[in-house]
Amino acid sequence: MKNIFSNIKERVVEIAEKQSITKEEFFSSIGMTSANFRGKAKNSPLNSNAIVNIVTKYPDTDLHWLLFGDSNLAEEEPLKQYKSPNKASDDKDKLIEVLLEQITELKSDKEILKKLLGLHNE
Repeated sequence: MKNIFSNIKERVVEIAEKQSITKEEFFSSIGMTSANFRGKAKNSPLNSNAIVNIVTKYPDTDLHWLLFGDSNLAEEEPLKQYKSPNKASDDKDKLIEVLLEQITELKSDKEILKKLLGLHNE
């Protein structure tokens, strides 16, 4: 099995170098220190909290590239956001669309009822 964590910290350093802040500030923002990226510590796995912090605070990070280092997009644009189909998001968008249609219909029904009751100012 391929060790997917072998160079992950090197990729994190790449991300840090692309930011408009110092590496120390970047490492601090992900809950780590620069010591975690030097010497023997550089060869240890990256903790899950740091990964969550990276993707949360630096959303342009290509998650697939960060974890596996082999994204074709990563070679050209290492910080491009990883796009994956999100069924829950699609379902929510559809629900919002249906609800907006219902709101429009209810507003129309309200105006019709006002006219029928003689409450509409024309």
